[in-house]
Amino acid sequence: MNLIAPIPATQPRFHIGEGRYESMVNSRFNDYDFKEEIATSIDIELPEKGHGTYGQLLFDVRWRNRREEILIRDNRCCVICSNSESLQVHHRQYHFILALRQFKSPWDYEDYLMISLCERCHAKGHARFRVPIIYL
Repeated sequence: MNLIAPIPATQPRFHIGEGRYESMVNSRFNDYDFKEEIATSIDIELPEKGHGTYGQLLFDVRWRNRREEILIRDNRCCVICSNSESLQVHHRQYHFILALRQFKSPWDYEDYLMISLCERCHAKGHARFRVPIIYL
């Protein structure tokens, strides 16, 4: 007697949870955002959305050196598709320092928080997911 029911050919073998790709903008933290609660509890105002002078920081020699380290670590290839053209270094999360009311400098992140992506994979990732902001 076979106690295990066979899987019908029309059903997927592995369950992929409903709603994972429901929204084009998700974060790995399910968009739980506690910044207002944190800011209220320590009585500060948060800046407007965005990084302000973040774009300017990407021209800093410290960022160029850090970017080069990450590209070398990842063998100058996109970690998703192995493309070696139009490479960019992606931050897997951003850190906002509440006491200073500013984001951490792009070169101050740990290695594991940065990955090399080609322009195409980077754009696809940002279209589908939001980069989480961690409030420190």
